[in-house]
Amino acid sequence: MKYLCLIFILLAASVTFGQDDYSDDSELYPVAEFIPPAQYDVRWLIDTPTAYMLPRGSFDLDFRTFPHGGVQAAISIGLADRFSLGLAYGGSRILSEESPEWNSKMEFKIRYMLIEEYRSFPQISVGFSSIGYGLYQERDEDIGYDEDRYLIKSPGFYLCASKRYPVYTSYLSLHGGINYSLESEIDSDPNFFAGALINLGYNMIFLAEYDLAINDNKKAGQFGKGRGYLNLGIAWYITSELQLELDFRNVLLNRNRSDEFGNEDLVIDREVRLVYLQFFTD
Repeated sequence: MKYLCLIFILLAASVTFGQDDYSDDSELYPVAEFIPPAQYDVRWLIDTPTAYMLPRGSFDLDFRTFPHGGVQAAISIGLADRFSLGLAYGGSRILSEESPEWNSKMEFKIRYMLIEEYRSFPQISVGFSSIGYGLYQERDEDIGYDEDRYLIKSPGFYLCASKRYPVYTSYLSLHGGINYSLESEIDSDPNFFAGALINLGYNMIFLAEYDLAINDNKKAGQFGKGRGYLNLGIAWYITSELQLELDFRNVLLNRNRSDEFGNEDLVIDREVRLVYLQFFTD
């Protein structure tokens, strides 16, 4: 219950603290000026989505690592100001001397902006993403997979809200939402998530997110400890188009790691991420 309260507090803050002295709606305007010109909106924190969109006519390439030498690559395209879509594919043992083990299928994502962010209201978007974290593993009870799923479930269908606040010459943004994953054979509950981003200056940002994982808290192999997933990261904009990120995942030790001999221990994942954004035309 305390975690649900946290979600509602964050979402309420998006509206409450966003109120200002303007009484005429014509004087409300988008708050894009809070974003430094050298950076673009963050569309995802670490795993959880934000409500922000790719610029129209742009695309991004997103490369991320995961345990056992895994790499996942994704491409997203901003087809319109309010609409984007993308594809992703990956596999484990790519960064190793062993033969790669590829995911069994390609995944996709789509996002549509319902309401644009204004000073008095957060931006709200809906979307779908079948992209989870880690290798997509078919049912294998020997390693703790009691259903076909990713190591961390994909978001599935989601509704999220995002709001920015100026902090001196920088900004803070809060994010929260609800999602329903299609990896629901064992646990089909809806889920909630929240997060924050703070611009640290010097082209660096700090990311934090908390996934309640109430859709993954039933006892199922190495999962289901009920603590949720707390992930932290720091990103550096090498250029306005190129972002390098280091993430620390599963800080609350919500799952075990199982090796090939069946031994289990608690683990914090480390992830390196590289995101490149570019426009189709100048």
